[in-house]
Amino acid sequence: MNTKKTTTDLHWNSRAASVANDVEVNLMDIFQREIEYDYVCRYLEPHMRVLEVGCGNGFSTDRFRALVEHVDAFDYAEQMIERARTAFGETNNRFIHDNVLSPSALDGPYDCTICVRVLINLAGLDEQKRAISNLAELTKPNGILILAEGFTDGFGSLNDLRAAVGLPLLEPASINFYSAMSDLQPTLDEAFTLEETFHLGAYDYLTRVLYPLVVGPENAKHNSNFSERCSDLARAFNPDDFAPLSRMRGLVLRRR
Repeated sequence: MNTKKTTTDLHWNSRAASVANDVEVNLMDIFQREIEYDYVCRYLEPHMRVLEVGCGNGFSTDRFRALVEHVDAFDYAEQMIERARTAFGETNNRFIHDNVLSPSALDGPYDCTICVRVLINLAGLDEQKRAISNLAELTKPNGILILAEGFTDGFGSLNDLRAAVGLPLLEPASINFYSAMSDLQPTLDEAFTLEETFHLGAYDYLTRVLYPLVVGPENAKHNSNFSERCSDLARAFNPDDFAPLSRMRGLVLRRR
């Protein structure tokens, strides 16, 4: 396994060591994360052996393992894996140090593979395509891949709306690479058929447009009371009309 460290790898090892709250280690916007997990959990079944890609500190694994037979959860950041073992332990799961670009320690294939906001941490389109091909190999025929990633499509549309109402443009994190959905579609089509999609368009509209427009962009904060109310509303009302504004797009894919 390649162990050369990039800026992205160093970032996540640093967060594992420095962020005290287990809830915020993997993603600062905890309400966004909970909505994402709600979608993922809809597709988990008790008989499943699951692979979780980019498990971080294990907070998500703890939720997923309660719903399935077994979870192999891996991350490339060693300190994340160490923290996961300490914080959550291993019951019907394993925390594994491995690399999605050259996996070597996994016991596949799996009934279900979960990949949430992992591809955006890779260096570019070629690495994202290689990762998808590897995930296909790790997923059983007729198994499912739940892929939830950030794409330029939604990011651009959201920024167009922000600009139209006088808000500054959102900038992707420096460690992230956003591809267009059309860039990855041919690679996905080689091994999978699309069964369902999901999005967070209503939540992004409420928290990334309405909220900063009302309080001022300099006063908009993650995990505020307003953000929590927005998450409640977005769960209750998230029509597909909002999908173009979603920075994250979820795909439920069936392995051929």
